[in-house]
Amino acid sequence: MFKPFEYKRAKNLKEVFELLKEDEENQIIAGGTDLLVKLREAKRSPKTLIDIKDLDELKGIKKEGNKIKIGALTTITEIKNSELIKEELFALYQAASEFGCYEIRNRATIGGNIVHASPGAEFGVSIFALDAKVEVVGQDGIKEYPIDEFWYDVGRVKLENELLKTIVINTETNPKSSYNRLSRVEGMDLAVVNAALSKKSDGTYSSYFGTVARTPYNNKEIDQLLNEGNYTKETFKQIQKIVNENVSPRASSLRASPEYKKKMVVSLLKRCLRDIGELGDDIDG
Repeated sequence: MFKPFEYKRAKNLKEVFELLKEDEENQIIAGGTDLLVKLREAKRSPKTLIDIKDLDELKGIKKEGNKIKIGALTTITEIKNSELIKEELFALYQAASEFGCYEIRNRATIGGNIVHASPGAEFGVSIFALDAKVEVVGQDGIKEYPIDEFWYDVGRVKLENELLKTIVINTETNPKSSYNRLSRVEGMDLAVVNAALSKKSDGTYSSYFGTVARTPYNNKEIDQLLNEGNYTKETFKQIQKIVNENVSPRASSLRASPEYKKKMVVSLLKRCLRDIGELGDDIDG
């Protein structure tokens, strides 16, 4: 059952932290595209809803040296329309392009998508493959975490009366990247399965897959096979074998069976390799 709550629009970070300290059930809202669904379904019952949309220090995309910094309140539309992102972090551009519909992209934020920590989030596998770091701000200042330490389980991230401030990605070590997904229908639907691939400056690969595990999934054996190059049908048979033996998607998923998801992991990986120019059309899938 829906429960009424108080709404407050925060003017600064100090006010946010004071409100968070008042009651552990108090809830942050930014874009609200995930949270409002949970409120409607009574999965969240905050005493106070704290709107942080006006906090300019959490917004924007900028390049500092060899790093791109994306504020947590940056909207998906802003990421999609950024020439800097499209040119230097192509996987994020692709993820933003696949995200929801026009109206949702205008409201939803990259920070909200990350903090929600859904296994199939567009900005899950994409930022994991890019070895992102996140900056978290609290009353004691700013902390930095590798993304795989910050996002550690379904719906769980490392925040204690804190806010996600910035996503930081080193473009020099991630010169090529790609993101691909499958959904039941075109348009506004969640991913059945998704994948991201980054080719590092030293020629090695980092691949991640979503909706097949509790968090974005990486397998070092798969990356090692990719690192060897010279891809043949046998290479992808080996990768499929690794996936079949190591991945166990939940059988209760409404979008696809575990068997289908495991097959599509390899198909999406091929698409990512083609995007970055590492695989021709002579191999099916």
